[in-house]
Amino acid sequence: MGETGSALGDIFDAKFLKKLESLCIVCKKTYSGVRKGNYEAVNKKGTSIEFADYQEYIPGDDFRYIDWNIYGRLDKLLVKTFKEEEELSVHILFDISGSMMFPEEDKKFDYAKDLVIALSYIALSSKNSVRVATMQDISKKFKDKTPFFQQKENIFTIADFLQKVTPEGEINLVDYISKYIYEVKGRRGTVVIISDFMMKPEVYTKGLNLLRFKNFDIKIIQILGENELDPFGKTRRGQILDVETNEKMTIDFSEANRKRYKAALEEHNQRLRRFCSVNRIVYSLAKTNVKFEDFILRELPKIGFVR
Repeated sequence: MGETGSALGDIFDAKFLKKLESLCIVCKKTYSGVRKGNYEAVNKKGTSIEFADYQEYIPGDDFRYIDWNIYGRLDKLLVKTFKEEEELSVHILFDISGSMMFPEEDKKFDYAKDLVIALSYIALSSKNSVRVATMQDISKKFKDKTPFFQQKENIFTIADFLQKVTPEGEINLVDYISKYIYEVKGRRGTVVIISDFMMKPEVYTKGLNLLRFKNFDIKIIQILGENELDPFGKTRRGQILDVETNEKMTIDFSEANRKRYKAALEEHNQRLRRFCSVNRIVYSLAKTNVKFEDFILRELPKIGFVR
């Protein structure tokens, strides 16, 4: 098992992998899976023997599952639903734009890669199918994605895939997600987006709405570093570089500017959190100075990302 840890990264030792195997990704939407898994879905077809709940009848539902006793008492048409364990398709979309490499000391990209491995392993351990795709400039290529994997052993292929990825340039999130949805041809499920979300709110709003309208279950991990949250330190004046466009700007790092930066960043993050909350998207902020195991094993279960 020591070899496993070195292949995936030192953090993924046998003890940690065992803890990951006890978790599963939560999905509150209902999908028809192609094979059995540990994702518990609710369906109206009655193909499982375990009763789940009642739902209001809508045209097209099978008359056989209407509860006529309730109709006689309440004059309401309610349909029995049943629990069935199905395979869940998990799409992990991983931001590899240039900003994920900066500030270098925050190691956002490394932290994000570990997140991809951990979430992939959780999903594979739950007998779900997993695909990892790198979000990038689609004008250059759209080939950096894995197939859908189903076996735990495929985690090594995913780790190898991640080793070959280098962040660069910028992405158009709307174009990317639009192309991705078309490419997966309706294979809906949970979409996990890992990004610093250093983009305009109207961009991520439009991109996430594309996924919402296609009925994907959406989860977001915004990843930021300690130096990104407070980048100026004791520096008084200097030149900053936009790592995605290479645009340079000289600014005064005064206390007033520090406060303006922090306020602007907090408003940016709050706006993303509000959008997710209103639209029932699970949101989490991953700070790279937080111990990785604590984030996976404590923070994500606490917000209902995994259980």
